[in-house]
Amino acid sequence: MQRMLKLNAILLGLMLVISSHSVAGTSLVATSSIVAPFQLVPGPKDNRQSKNLVVSSAQQAIQIAKRSYSGKVLKVQSSSVNGNPGYRVKLLTNDGVIFYVSVDATNGSVSRN
Repeated sequence: MQRMLKLNAILLGLMLVISSHSVAGTSLVATSSIVAPFQLVPGPKDNRQSKNLVVSSAQQAIQIAKRSYSGKVLKVQSSSVNGNPGYRVKLLTNDGVIFYVSVDATNGSVSRN
């Protein structure tokens, strides 16, 4: 029992360390689905356009995509959506179907590809 508690404490500590460290321009991908079940791909380094964006992060894009479509998020990457900055979210349904959702960062609109 104590061994299991120690293991849980170590995993929790690792989760906190991973989530508290942000390294500019890199992607931290966990090997365990407990820590991060999806992969974040860094966006463009040019932040001049980010002033008027409704969706300003990959995490926000995930939340918006999951509100519209159910499924497990496999990957998120910045992308051009209808000529605007945005995100492409890769989802897996309970039936095993993989599909993509585009989230326009300028207005928050979602479309399934």
